[in-house]
Amino acid sequence: MTPPRFLSAFAPLALAALCACGGGGGSAPAPAPPATATGLAYTDPATGTYRLVKDPASSGSHLVLDLLGPSSGTAMGASIALSADTTKVTWVDVPAGGTTATLMKNGTQFDLGSGIPILRAKAAGNGLQATVAQKHPTPAAALNGTLLQVALDLKPGLGLPAGTALALSADGTRCQVLDGAGTIAPITVAVGALTAQ
Repeated sequence: MTPPRFLSAFAPLALAALCACGGGGGSAPAPAPPATATGLAYTDPATGTYRLVKDPASSGSHLVLDLLGPSSGTAMGASIALSADTTKVTWVDVPAGGTTATLMKNGTQFDLGSGIPILRAKAAGNGLQATVAQKHPTPAAALNGTLLQVALDLKPGLGLPAGTALALSADGTRCQVLDGAGTIAPITVAVGALTAQ
């Protein structure tokens, strides 16, 4: 039996419609939105006499940074000035949730002695100034270790995409060391790359 003429004419049109729609499988799924950052990632600087490196105590949104000294030389104290984008991160105590706003911690090299230590930090705007020093007549300390520690937290609720680069730098005019001879000398602090992760 010969099919009716209108069915014969309709078959090619139906096939063309199916091909145009991708075989009737529906539209492609929408791409997943980018992951939202919940913490901080930091890549240590590859070189530098004085370097700001990530401490193993860092976790999640709490990033602890160690100021490492050179492999030789001695000092009585050190001071650094750092800047970060405080619309996205905040300077915080090194032990997360600390009860005193010291904003820094002595490293492994300096002996702060008894009584009130020379250990001060101040945050203002984007900047953090931190200073640690031994009291006279304590012998000068070796520089080949952690001189001091500071910390940053990612501010919550920002919705930053993971991988967003964040500003972090050292002010070369205000980073100094009080060397073993009692002379204050400028130092260059190498800083790594900070990202929201």
